Amino acid sequence: MVCLDQISETESYKQDYSRMAQGITFHLPSRRRFIPYSWLRYSELNQNETELQLHYAHSVVIITGTHLHHLHDAVEHFQLKAVRELASSATLEKFPDSTVSRIEIIEKMDD
Repeated sequence: MVCLDQISETESYKQDYSRMAQGITFHLPSRRRFIPYSWLRYSELNQNETELQLHYAHSVVIITGTHLHHLHDAVEHFQLKAVRELASSATLEKFPDSTVSRIEIIEKMDD
């Protein structure tokens, strides 16, 4: 067991950046973007389950599609690893009836 008081600042920094970050990789047609779960503030799913909004510290990700409650549940449990635009989520195997038709990432200018 290591006491936190015994870890130097340099060692702590190395530990923080040597761990694999958990988050979601968003695959858009022109690019990929990884956003860590630690930046997630909250998520919202509309009543029709066709729009999922992920509110991060510096951006908002809007996912549109069908049956997005599966993705929303996975986000709430930090289990969603990747989302691909214009593809069936069946590639994730856990969400066979969910489809993602669009992913939009909006950068926040101020908070």
